[in-house]
Amino acid sequence: MSLLIKNATLLSGKKADILIEGSLISEISPSITARADEKIDANGKIALPGMVNTHTHAAMTLFRGIGEDATLHDWLAAVRAVEVKVTPAQIHAGTSLAVAEMIKGGTTCFNDMYFHMDEVAAAVQESGMRAVLGYSMVDMGDAGKRKSELKIAEQFIKDWQGKADGRITTSVPPHSLYLCSRELLVASEAMSKKYKVPLHIHLSETRKEVFDCLSSHKLRPVPYLDSLGLLTHRTVAAHCVWLTKEEVKMLASRGVSASLNPVSNMKLAGGAIAPLPEMQEAKMNVSLGTDGSASNDSLSMFETMKFLALTVKNARWDATAATAPQILAAATEGGARALGMNAGALAEGKLADIILIDARAPNMAPLHNVTANLVYSAHAGNVTDSIINGKVVMRERKLLTLDEEKVVESAQKEAEKLTA
Repeated sequence: MSLLIKNATLLSGKKADILIEGSLISEISPSITARADEKIDANGKIALPGMVNTHTHAAMTLFRGIGEDATLHDWLAAVRAVEVKVTPAQIHAGTSLAVAEMIKGGTTCFNDMYFHMDEVAAAVQESGMRAVLGYSMVDMGDAGKRKSELKIAEQFIKDWQGKADGRITTSVPPHSLYLCSRELLVASEAMSKKYKVPLHIHLSETRKEVFDCLSSHKLRPVPYLDSLGLLTHRTVAAHCVWLTKEEVKMLASRGVSASLNPVSNMKLAGGAIAPLPEMQEAKMNVSLGTDGSASNDSLSMFETMKFLALTVKNARWDATAATAPQILAAATEGGARALGMNAGALAEGKLADIILIDARAPNMAPLHNVTANLVYSAHAGNVTDSIINGKVVMRERKLLTLDEEKVVESAQKEAEKLTA
C-alpha cells in the first residue's frame, strides 16, 4: 500500500509532498507525481512526525477525576481503593479510551507500564496505534512475589514482542526503587539486556523518594541504580525532577533517556521541576510523557510541551532556558530515540508515523513561526489526520480504526462499575 500526502507545510514553512510506501516514508520533495493507492490533500495543514509519549499508564483513564485536589497521600489512597478492584475488561476499556484520546491528540506511540498487559496489547492491536508495553513489577521484598512478577513480565515479552506488524514492542518495567527490591531491579536489567528491550522505571519523582533512598542505601537514587547496573542506553527514567547536577551528568554519561512529566508533577505538587538546561548541557536525551490520567488528567502532548517550556522558563527566570525547537524535538525525535525506534522525524527511510495539523485554525494564525505555534499555540483539537505505520487511523478528526462512540460509552460504564 502507498499513500501520498500533497502540499503539506513543513516545520521550515516550506511546502512539500510526502510519499509513503508500506510502513516507511520513501520520498519527500516539492512535487511528487508518483501514483499512490491513497492520497491526502494537506493544503493548509502542517505535517509533523507523530508525537511519542514515553511514560503512561493508559488504562488509568478510568480513574480520571478520582482523588482530585488532594494531597499525595490522599490521592494515592483514593486511586488504590479502586485500582485493587480493576478487571481485565476494564483495563481493555480504559486503554481503548486512552488510545482514542492519544490518536486524536497527535500521539502515534506511547510507552506504557501497568498490569493485565495482555488487555492493553489487545486494545493497541485493534486500534492501529504503536506502543511499547511492559508489565509493571512490584515485589516489596517478597521473594515469592518477585519470582512471579519476573515470570509474568518475561512471558509478556515472549508473547507480544514485534506483534501487530511490528507496532507492538515490549519493555521491562520495574516500577521504582522504593517498590522493588535490589534483587528485582538487578533481574530486571538482566532481562532488558537479554531481550534488548527498554527498561522503564520511575526515578526521582518525589523528595521523599530521595530521602528514603539515602536513609536505606546511603546513596541518592541515581547512584544507587547505577551501583546495580540499571543505568544504560536502554533505560527510560520517568520524571527525573529531584536530581543534582552530578546525577544529571551520570545519567547522560550512561546514555539514559529522561521522560519528563511536568503536568503530573505539578498536579501532585511534587515541588520540583526537571533540570532541563542541565540535561541539555550534558547532551542527555530528553523525551516527554503525560503519566496516567489519574494524575494529569489529560493525555495531551501539546499541553505537556507548553507546560514544560513555561515552567522551566519561569523557574529559572530565563526565557531562553527552554526553547520551542528543543521542546518539540523532545516530544518527537527524543521519544523515538528513547524507545530505540526509527521514527520521530519526517525523513526518507523513517517510519511513516505522521500527523497533520490545521494551520488555518484561529489559534494557529498567523504562521510566523511554525515551531513556536506548535509548542505555544496548538492544542490536541488542531490535529486533523493521524498516520501510523503508513496507515491512516484518523482522517479529518474521524477515527477509522475505533468506534469512538462505543469506546467512550464502554469506558464510562466500566468506570461507573469501579466506583459503584
